[in-house]
Parts: sequence; structure tokens; C-alpha cells
Amino acid sequence: MQASDLTPGGAPPAPQLPAWASLNDRGELVHGNAALAALLGCPVGALAGQSLVALLEPADAPTVRGLLPRAGRGEALSCPVRLPAAAGWYELTLLPAAGSTEVLLRPLSPAPAAPAPPPAPDQEREAQLNIIFESISDVIFVLGVEGPRRYRFQFVNAAFLRITGLPREQVLGRAVAEVIPEPSLSLALGQYQAAIRSGQTTHWVETSDYPSGRLVGEVCVTPVFDAAGTCQQLVGVVHDVTEQQQAEQALRESNERFRYALKATTDALYDWDVAADTLFWGEGFAELFGYQLAQNPTPFSQWSAYVHPDDAARTVDDLRYTAFHTEQPRWQQEYRFQRADGSWATVFDRGYLLRDARGRAVRMIGAMQDVSERKAAEQRQQQLAQELFQQNADLQQFTYLLSHNLRAPLANATGFAGLLGRLQPGTAQFEQTLEYLNTSLRRVDEILHDLNAILSVRGQALLVVPEPVPLAEVLGEVTELLAAELAGCGAEVCAELPPALRLQGRKAYFHSIFYNLLTNAIKYRAPERPLRVVVGATTGADGSVALTVADNGTGFDAGRRDAFQLYQRFHTGVPGRGIGLFLVKAHAESMGGRVAVSSRVGQGTTFTLQFSSPAA
Repeated sequence: MQASDLTPGGAPPAPQLPAWASLNDRGELVHGNAALAALLGCPVGALAGQSLVALLEPADAPTVRGLLPRAGRGEALSCPVRLPAAAGWYELTLLPAAGSTEVLLRPLSPAPAAPAPPPAPDQEREAQLNIIFESISDVIFVLGVEGPRRYRFQFVNAAFLRITGLPREQVLGRAVAEVIPEPSLSLALGQYQAAIRSGQTTHWVETSDYPSGRLVGEVCVTPVFDAAGTCQQLVGVVHDVTEQQQAEQALRESNERFRYALKATTDALYDWDVAADTLFWGEGFAELFGYQLAQNPTPFSQWSAYVHPDDAARTVDDLRYTAFHTEQPRWQQEYRFQRADGSWATVFDRGYLLRDARGRAVRMIGAMQDVSERKAAEQRQQQLAQELFQQNADLQQFTYLLSHNLRAPLANATGFAGLLGRLQPGTAQFEQTLEYLNTSLRRVDEILHDLNAILSVRGQALLVVPEPVPLAEVLGEVTELLAAELAGCGAEVCAELPPALRLQGRKAYFHSIFYNLLTNAIKYRAPERPLRVVVGATTGADGSVALTVADNGTGFDAGRRDAFQLYQRFHTGVPGRGIGLFLVKAHAESMGGRVAVSSRVGQGTTFTLQFSSPAA
């Protein structure tokens, strides 16, 4: 290829293929083209194995022998030489290639005198162009235009051969259809035609399969016209973007996997830029906590402001201490985090700290997981375990008391029944024994009735479906039910419950609580003064509700025994079985509350029932 061939508007001569060969590291021909074989006067198959130096005039051999090592080290060199088999002088160009040295031979005219003069300016410019073409990393090729959709390779540089893996003899002089595979061939032919029609450079991207593998290239082709306006050649440049395309594809696949991973997780992912002290949030943050971020990233202080004040020291301070005063790569903590609606979520937060060569924290990648439901389940399980433990203890006590209380009336009934068999019916002794037997059986019936009531409370405690119970309304129903008893003793019930107050629980249980406490007050009223019972409620700062039932009755020594123990009695002169307060405690605890009592002899008694929060 002559340098003038690439000048638009010039009239190029008919293209001639340069004599070409490839050398191994010993300076021997590995293979060559037909032009070289014709120049040397031997078949193409006879070229392999011949020494390049041996093919030259002996006077020129030392010069070329000195240039070969330099070409092997990467230099592009040229010099004039003569061939014994051909007349005239030739320019020999040595071009470094991957694992070999490429040789080009072109005739020089006029022949250099001895010593050889420097090449002519055109020849020197052509040699320089060849060196540039052969050393450039992009693919360069020249196609001869032989007719519509008929193109033939006239020149390719070393990058073409290296990148495609094709040997030179399978490219030079071959039609493009023999070199470029489909579907790239059809695309290229269309672009060649477009370049010729428009007279402008055309650009496109093509993917082709060559012996070296699948290649992706950005191609541009420029048409070269003669003086008559006929396109004689197409000069093409291909920039190999295979690695770039592979990297972009790998990045797209990685990003796609990351997006799917984000959708699959319910965590709020974040990236803490330590130097800027900002947090970049993933999509999960808004979904979990309800915040719509006006900007992203956000200041670190915005996250720390939502951490519960009671947890800040072991969360925010601990994170900063771990980042700035330790070399630990990981941090984790469980804390309370405020949602956008003001409620508190329990989160499990863990992150990985990236540090520089000096160990300073530069970034932290982390995830916040909302474990509120799991935490609530753990608390319910713990509460259930405590309740079961308490129930087991109560049932053991109940079993002991029940067996103790049943033993005496059953033993009496058995004895009286046996005695009746030996007594004469109708006698006074028979009738008295029969009455004793009935009394013992009634006592057994009362104990069995108590057993049924207690087991009913225990059995339903785990099955209670909470409902908002209007306490003032329930107290009114109980007061109306006990109206006759209250009027009979001149008692007054002062209801100070807010009408709108509602507690989560079971209405029947609150009815039983009020009923037992009021009947207890009536039963143990002070004879020297009218009975007065005050029922009120107070709400604490934490939302808890305390119900109080206070009377001015006889009172008792509350520190002496547990008032809520089954069959516990403080007043022996008043009939009772000691089960009412036991049921009050059982009902309250089954609804998540607790009960306490304070009492002073001769002054009265106050019962306090504490519940966590009112109904919404």
C-alpha cells in the first residue's frame, strides 16, 4: 500500500500486494505470501525454514543480522537490501509482532548507490506510515472496491491479525466474504455501501466470532475516491471494545442481581460516608419506617435523632467509638428506632467498616432489620412462660389446699354414712347424723363449685380475645345488681371512673372483679359507720391505668398473710370461703394486669389494679 493511495482525490495505481513473511526468533521464515515466493523464484511451500539473512546479498547480510535482535525487542526498522534472485534494490522493513517479527519487502527506485543514500521523501513517508500502522493498537485495514458489494483486503496491520487470530495469508488478497463471518458480514456490506453513497465516514458497532473468540468492535470506514469520483478503496479502523463490553455486561448483571437482592430483603440498607458524615439509604428505609426522604444521602445526625434516647448511649456513641477508637471491622446493636408515625420499632443493626491502610474508618455498609414482631413474640413467649410457671405454682398450692379442704368433709361424710347404717331410722340420733352428713356433702359441693370456677378462669385465660371494655358501664351494672344489699346496709358507691375510659380485656372478668370487691366491702363493713366505697382510675405518664377500689370498712392486717391466696380468711366471725380475692387476682392477671392491696385495721382497705394501657 503506497502512502499516496490514502489521499482522497488521487488516482491510485492498481493495488499490488507487498512481499511479506513472518520470522521466528532465529530469523527463519515461518511462512510467507505468494508475492515473496515470486520474488525469490520458489514455491510458497518452500519458504518455511529458510534464513532471511541467507536470502540476501552477502554484502547486506551483516546489516540485517544486526537489525534482527532490535526488531525482536520491539523496534520497527528498515534498510535497503538486494536479493540474488531479483534485480534492483528493495526496502526491507522489520515490524515487531506478538511472538514473531513481520518482514515487508518493497522495490526501491532508483537503486541506492554504495553507500546507499537515504530513501526518497515519499518512500520515507510511506515507511513511517507503515511503522505507525503496524504499531498502533487499533485494527486498520484497506479494502479494494471491485464492484457493488465486492471488496478485497489490500492491507491489514498487525493488530488485525493479533485481535482476530487470523494468519496474514488468510486475509490479504481475500474477499471480505471469506474473512468476515455472518451476521457481521451483512451489516458491514450495508455500511460499506452507505459510506460510498454518502461519501462520508460511517460508524457502527459489530460483534463477530473469530478464532481468537467473540469480538466487539467500534468500526468506522472512510471511502477514498479517484479524480473521476469513483470509490477505489475503503479505509477502516476498528477499536476493540470487547473487554469494555464484557465489563459493562458483568456490571449490568451484577447491578441486576443487586436490585433483585434489594427486593428480596426487608432490611434497610445504608452506606455511611465517614468523612462526609452522611448516610445513603436503600429503598428499604422508606418501606420499613415510612420516611419519604427529601434528599439522599442524609446527615448522620438525622438517623441518630430517631434512636430512642434511652438507647442512644449504647447505639450512637458505641458506633462512633467503634469507628474512631478501635480497629474492629464489624459493629452490631439492637435498639429502638422511631417510625414516621411516631411509633417505635425494635431494630437489629449490623454493619461492616471499611478502613484505609492506616486503619481509619472511611465507610460502613450496613443493614437495619425490623425485629419488632420477633421481639414481641419473644416477650409474649417469656410472659407465657412466666404465666405458666405461676399457674403451675398456683395449681400446686390449689391442689394442696383442695385436697386438705376436701379431706375433712369427705372423711366426715364417710363416717356419718357408716354411722347411719347402725342407727334406727326416725330416732333423734339418726336425724342428727343425717343432718351432719348433709352438711359435709354441701361442703364438698361448695369446694367442687370453687374448683369449677377456678379451673374455668385458668382454662379461659389463654383464650381471651381482648375487647375494649367500658369500665364505668360495667361498674354501673354491678352496682345495680347489688342495689338491695347496698341499700340494706346504707352503703354509698362513689363512681369516679371517666365515662370514656376503656381497657382491653374481657367484660365478664371486669364484672367479676367489681362484684367480688363490692361484696367483700359489704361483708366486711364497719358497724359503727355507713359504708362508703370509692371507685376511681388514674392514667400514668407511660399510658398505664390504675383502678382503685377503696372502702372504709373494718380493714385487716395486710402484712400478715397473702390476701389473694385461695381460702385465705382474715375475719373468722363473718361467713365466707376465701375464694373471692383469689378470683379477682386470677381475672386481673389473665388480662395482663396485676393487683395489690393496702389495709389498716379499723380504717379500711384499698385495692389497686394496674393495667399497661387503655384501649384505643
